[in-house]
Amino acid sequence: MTVLDDYRDKYPHCEFTRDEHGILELRLHSDGGPFQIGMHTHRELTRAFRDVALDRGNRVVLITGTGVEFMGPRADAEGGQIMTVIPSFSEEYAVWEQDAWTDQRELVNAILDIQVPVVAAVNGPVARHCEIPLFSDVIIAADTASFEDSAHFELEDIAPGDGSQIWMTMLLGINRARAYMLTGETITADEALRWGLVKEVLPPNQVLGRAREIAGRIAEKSDTTLRFTRALIVQPLKKQVLEMLGMGLAYEAFGALGKHA
Repeated sequence: MTVLDDYRDKYPHCEFTRDEHGILELRLHSDGGPFQIGMHTHRELTRAFRDVALDRGNRVVLITGTGVEFMGPRADAEGGQIMTVIPSFSEEYAVWEQDAWTDQRELVNAILDIQVPVVAAVNGPVARHCEIPLFSDVIIAADTASFEDSAHFELEDIAPGDGSQIWMTMLLGINRARAYMLTGETITADEALRWGLVKEVLPPNQVLGRAREIAGRIAEKSDTTLRFTRALIVQPLKKQVLEMLGMGLAYEAFGALGKHA
């Protein structure tokens, strides 16, 4: 088990605060600006979510981003094509084994292993790893937010196997999901609301306040109710992750490595 003092200042891209009701607020950032995910920050998030999951002082978890963007960069931005800049096949294989096969499984499971309800305040576009906010239980999005899988089929020429095939199929429906995975199109905030990916869409300056309000209402319940309810409502996601994530990561890795063989 962990306590907040064990990890409060442990992660340079995660800012933690917790109020008297046990609501842990996690703000993701890169040098005080919008969070940019890469190999090192990916590993950091995995460890951070594990610490959060193991802290029984947390009664509700609220995740948000910084500035005008929840998470980037898009794969066509500078430094965005993480897996295409590794110079040798053997080095790329080592990176895939650790970051794709091992760490991505750990990241997804760490999110779902948080034992209390999770609220996401999506302050802007999510250019990659949409599972981080979308695997939350209550999602409040800014009207400037959007969701896309920029780092796979469309822009990096690899199979979308690191969890996007799971959240897209479960949340969008199989036909719409297949179309979006093959075209790489962006899901707008209005579409996300209409299709049930998010609970509410609000102006950016209202998103965090509304998420805090909902987290406060949830925190009024007993610890056992919070924990058993969370276990119940994430079980369908856990089942899909168990059945589909390993195979998806394998297909993604084989395809990417085959391009450089």
